[in-house]
Amino acid sequence: MANTLVKIVVNTLLGIILIVVWLQFVDIGEVISHLSQVKPVSILPIFLFFFLSAAARALRLKVFLAPIKKVAAKDLIFLTGVAMMLNFLIPVRAGEIGKAVYLNTQYVLDVKKSLVWIFLDRFIDFLVVLSLASVLFFIVPSNLPQNVIYIFSLIFAVALLLTFLMVYKVSFARKLFKLMSYLLIVDLIKIYFERIYEFFLESFSILRRHPKDLVLIFLITVLAYGFDAAVWYYAFVAINNPQPVLMMYLGQLISALTYLIPAAPGYVGSAEASGLLIFSGVFGLPANIASSMVVLFHISASVFVLVYGIISVYFLKINLGVIISRALKRS
Repeated sequence: MANTLVKIVVNTLLGIILIVVWLQFVDIGEVISHLSQVKPVSILPIFLFFFLSAAARALRLKVFLAPIKKVAAKDLIFLTGVAMMLNFLIPVRAGEIGKAVYLNTQYVLDVKKSLVWIFLDRFIDFLVVLSLASVLFFIVPSNLPQNVIYIFSLIFAVALLLTFLMVYKVSFARKLFKLMSYLLIVDLIKIYFERIYEFFLESFSILRRHPKDLVLIFLITVLAYGFDAAVWYYAFVAINNPQPVLMMYLGQLISALTYLIPAAPGYVGSAEASGLLIFSGVFGLPANIASSMVVLFHISASVFVLVYGIISVYFLKINLGVIISRALKRS
């Protein structure tokens, strides 16, 4: 638990540093000016698409878990709300642990296996992000060099190939990983590498599903990112600077990759810095316009996540103390 608390403190300091850096690139007075023009009614679509995005991901988890256990869609929608709030307040994967604990107590699913299934559910996000971004980078204008786009597409191709081998060609994948382990000189690294690839090989067996199930999961994920893109689209509309929908979609895909980076509680600093990097660095929008949208998004997300999370805790009757304690210990 002490290590986790240290990690949270370090992440918080990093968030503060990112805020300081972000302030060097923006005119906070102009940002406030843009935000002062926002009408309350213009925020309503943002909250609507926040909820639709969460509901879509809850539905995807239901489809994913269907061969293992029939879980009520209502429970998963509320469970997603709890997970979002926990990840927002305690960004050490507390939300994933919360899902696993709930599935264990209410549906008698093994906690460790539930964590693996939830990890794979998130891994599908990663694959969809890579696949769609590899296409959209060639369609949506950006400041990224062509070499970076080609490298990104290559990473997707390699990730997709390895996923296929781990799901459908387990024996070959194990031989391939074994061959790769011989290239590692340090024994300790080799041991951990072997543990990791055996974990992946065992876990990915759940993805050996009927193609129609995989297509459905893929389409739900595509739809969920569409809802995410709509959130940003209407946030830009709220500050009277509408942007192309495809740019918003690609921006959300890029943003999804930034969540792999450790963040402070409430995503303070990381949300502002990543938003500025994406919209100004990648798409070339003025820093103050981009930052105004990001601040509006961050405030709206904070309100939505907390309200949605509290309502979800009430309806699921979840003991947050137990989940937080287990999250701190596991992390």
